[in-house]
Amino acid sequence: MNQLPLLYFYTNMPTPYQLDFFDALKEHFNLHVVYFTAREQDRQWNLSTNANGYSVTVLKNNLLAKLIQQKVPSVHYSNSIKQVALESKAEMVIVNGTYWSPNVVLAMKYSKQAGAKVYFWGEPVFPVFNTIKKRAKTFLLGPVKKYTNGLLAIGRRAAEGYMAYDYQQPIINVPYNINHHLFDDSHIDQIKLRALKTLYAPNNEIVLLSSGSLIERKGMDTLIKAVQLLPANIPVKLLIIGEGAEKQALLQLIGPDPRIVLLGFREKDEVPYYFRIADMFVFASRYDGWALVVNEAMSAGNAIICSKSVGAAYDLLRDGENALLCDADDVEGFSKKIQLLLKDDILRTTIRENALTESGFISSEAMALKIVMLYGENR
Repeated sequence: MNQLPLLYFYTNMPTPYQLDFFDALKEHFNLHVVYFTAREQDRQWNLSTNANGYSVTVLKNNLLAKLIQQKVPSVHYSNSIKQVALESKAEMVIVNGTYWSPNVVLAMKYSKQAGAKVYFWGEPVFPVFNTIKKRAKTFLLGPVKKYTNGLLAIGRRAAEGYMAYDYQQPIINVPYNINHHLFDDSHIDQIKLRALKTLYAPNNEIVLLSSGSLIERKGMDTLIKAVQLLPANIPVKLLIIGEGAEKQALLQLIGPDPRIVLLGFREKDEVPYYFRIADMFVFASRYDGWALVVNEAMSAGNAIICSKSVGAAYDLLRDGENALLCDADDVEGFSKKIQLLLKDDILRTTIRENALTESGFISSEAMALKIVMLYGENR
C-alpha cells in the first residue's frame, strides 16, 4: 500500500470551512494541521481542535503576541514555530493567515528551508493608493514572494491583487469551500426542518435569509431597509443569522416590524437548516474577500440576490443565471430584485436550480483535488 504524501497545513484556528477542507484533504494526504491558537477572541465558533483521520498541533502564543492580540486578534507568534516547521519533514506545506503575521512568515520561511514545497492560501489584499502605504504593503508582502512556490488564491480578486504587487510564482484559484453534502436531504432531519419552517413561516411566508456578522461592513442595514420598502401585503419573513456590534442599532432600525427577525449566532450544524427553509438568500455586504455564505446558499438551492462587492459573487455568480446581482448600498435595487423573484416563479426556480447544480464545482472535495493535482505536478 502506497504511503500518502505528508502535507502540513498552518492556519490561525479551527473554522467551519477549514474543517470541511481538512476532511477532504485527509483522503489524499497524510495531513498534519498546525493551529496558531485554539480560538481567537473575536470569534464565536465553538469548535474542537480534535481531529478524526489527521493529526493536529496547537501552538501557544508568547506574551508579546497576546498583548498585540488585544488590538489585532489574527496576529500570532509562538516560540516553537521554527522547531515545528524545521522538523516537520513535510513534502508540501500550505500556510494560511494574516500574511505579515510572525507565525505565517516563519512557517513559510522554515518550511522552505526544510525542503518543502510551500504555498500561501490568501484572501485579496486590500488595494491602497497612497505611495507610502503601497510601499509598506509591498514590503510586508515580501516574505510571501520570497518563500513560496505558489499562491493558492481565495478567488480571482485575490489572484489579481497579488499580481498587482508583482507576484511571480504560479497562482491557483482555491476559494473557501464547504462540504456541500451537508445541505442534502440525507444530512437533514426532516422533522426538525418542518418545525423550523412552521415556527418562522407559519402562514407560508416566503423566507428570506441573510447571514453574517452584525457589523457595518456586512450591510445588514441595507437589507433591512430593502425589506421595509416591500409592500405590506407581500408575505415575507427575513431571518438574519449573526451577532455583532451593530445589533442594537439594527434592532432600532427594525422597530416593530414582525417580518424581520435577528436569529443571533448559530453553530455550524444548525446552519444548513436555516438555509434549507429559506426560499431566497439575500446578501448586501459592502465588502467581503470571499463570503462563504454564498457557497452555503448555492448548496442549499436558494435563489440568491447578492452584492457585487463580494469576492464569491465575482467568481461564482452570473446575473440573471444563477443569481441576481446588485450594487452595495442600493436599498431600492435590492428591494426591487426581491420583488422580481417573488413575482417571477420561473426565474426564481431557474436561479435556484443553476446555483444548486454548480455548488459541487467549488466544494471541499473539488478543492482538495486541486491540491492533489498541484502536488502531482511538483513531484
